[in-house]
Amino acid sequence: MSLCKQRAIGVALLSSRDSRRYHWAIFLYFAREYMHHGNADPINVRLTECLNRRFRPGSFMPFSQSLPLPTATPPPDAAQAGTRHIWAGEFEVGCGETVLTALLGSCVGIGILWRRKRRAALAHCLLGEAPAHEGNAGARYVSTALPAMLRALGARPEDYKELEVVAAGGASLFGKAQLPVTVGDKNIAALERGVQALGLRVVHQRLGGRQGCRITLRCRDLTFYIQDVGNKAAPGR
Repeated sequence: MSLCKQRAIGVALLSSRDSRRYHWAIFLYFAREYMHHGNADPINVRLTECLNRRFRPGSFMPFSQSLPLPTATPPPDAAQAGTRHIWAGEFEVGCGETVLTALLGSCVGIGILWRRKRRAALAHCLLGEAPAHEGNAGARYVSTALPAMLRALGARPEDYKELEVVAAGGASLFGKAQLPVTVGDKNIAALERGVQALGLRVVHQRLGGRQGCRITLRCRDLTFYIQDVGNKAAPGR
């Protein structure tokens, strides 16, 4: 089934008065955006079993067979000891031989390099702004991840001018389809507001698009790599 036809069906389902169809459309959208594979390559998502089922008459099949995303090639040093895969809603601080890496779709990856202290931090953020009632949300939201990373690094406001921010992700995996939310765009907007409010300096970013990516920080020499999924990594610095 062509992408245009899939989009047309999705719009029809979302506008349907049948609540079952609406909820299935929401489920399929968030399943593609957020479901993670159990192995080290979480962006390789397949919903074949779910989408191949034959429903009773009157139900629908909005997409054909599966919703695959391409398999990513391993980042530099990914197989070596000391590599830490940062999963959604988490962040870590590293130094020495540590390599921090995250695989991103609509999520945003935020890296902070502090060259004077020879340390780095990487967050894997699912969503943009944290609701007011959220307590310690950690790196689940962009708005709470940035302050949490700065505290973990031990950076005070007078140190912020020394920090270098790199960012990746925020892809729109459904392109410009008429969907209930645009998670990637909201994550990017939250990141822009956050770095401006804190006065942080973004030295490199690869945000948006329609393809997943991997961000990798190598703490040994404070270099970073951002690669599109399935492509060879190119050093950012």
